[in-house]
Amino acid sequence: MKRLYLFSFLLILSKLAAGQSIAANNFNYWYNPSNDVDLQIRPVRTANNIMVRYTLITRQGNPGKYSISWEARNSYVDREGIAIRERDSVLSVNGNMKRGFLVLPVPEKPWLLVGKVTNDNGKSWIYFKQIESIYPVDGWIETSDGVITENHLSKNKEYIARSANGKPLIVSYYNTVFPPALPPFAEKEGHNERFFFHDSLFRVESGQKFLPKKEGLYLFQEDTSAARGFSYRVVKENFPKFSKVDELIPPLVLVTTPEEFNELNNSKGEKAKFDKVILSITGDKDRARIFMKNFFHNIELANIFFSSYKEGWKTDRGIVFQIFGLPDEVSKNGGNEVWNYKALNTRFTFVKSGSVYDPENYVLLRDKRLTDIWFGSVDLWRKGRFRE
Repeated sequence: MKRLYLFSFLLILSKLAAGQSIAANNFNYWYNPSNDVDLQIRPVRTANNIMVRYTLITRQGNPGKYSISWEARNSYVDREGIAIRERDSVLSVNGNMKRGFLVLPVPEKPWLLVGKVTNDNGKSWIYFKQIESIYPVDGWIETSDGVITENHLSKNKEYIARSANGKPLIVSYYNTVFPPALPPFAEKEGHNERFFFHDSLFRVESGQKFLPKKEGLYLFQEDTSAARGFSYRVVKENFPKFSKVDELIPPLVLVTTPEEFNELNNSKGEKAKFDKVILSITGDKDRARIFMKNFFHNIELANIFFSSYKEGWKTDRGIVFQIFGLPDEVSKNGGNEVWNYKALNTRFTFVKSGSVYDPENYVLLRDKRLTDIWFGSVDLWRKGRFRE
């Protein structure tokens, strides 16, 4: 068995009960809103260690009925791991959430932190995050309930910003309206923006309260010349849902013609004009209701699962999830994430391409051969006969 270069007092050797590699797992439950649990893991690089904050969200009962065991693995193909002993500190249990943290040494080489969530009936789910010495995140946002492990904050709500080393933070604010990702067949590859020009700057002390009043992207840094920091997108209070007419229009670019989309924009928030365009697309009132209900249900889920420096529905994984729904299989190996849709006999490959704005961003490998599959599914949406 390979040994990890971690401090020996942290770890004890043990085999995984399942004896299965990460690469052999199907992780589609990560994006299934009906799954019993979700485990959000957010590493932070400090001067002397890696601080891992986590939030366990349970959808089926008390979080106390679920346990988390932590392991370290060298790679995605290792069938055995090293159990991390007595380093999981629970900070709070509130409603359906359990929050806690682990303190890990800075590694000499990257490895995988694996969290195994098990309920009192013995059913378990695997979550993981790569731990590496060169990691750009060096702080976090918290409230009285604990650290925010999601990537978005609500406008007009009070938060506390903390740097890992207690230093003051310079906050870059970006009022950029980021465009949605290109379709999977586009000749031009999607890309992850590496640098944006900020609209304004302000300073907060570590531990100081701040109240974001504007929607947009906020990047917190100790040093603005370094590619280190942490970012959150500030969104409306009703996010991830959209309800107002002007909020409903932008996502419809995925399933409308340019002419139809221009008509929607020209409705200028008037519901009657908006409804008229939707009816012309679907051709029937019942299909229009089905279309709107299910289309924006998927938009909400994409916002929950994939939001980063821009809204989740605008990301590469977000647009694929929106049009094709939950994949039958999700596999992860190295820097790739592959989604398999059995009924379509189609796979989508996403490659990790992170930046200081989002270290976990994934970019889709586009292919012209996906044109017919994309428009075929869009046509089903327009007819109210989307694929489940």
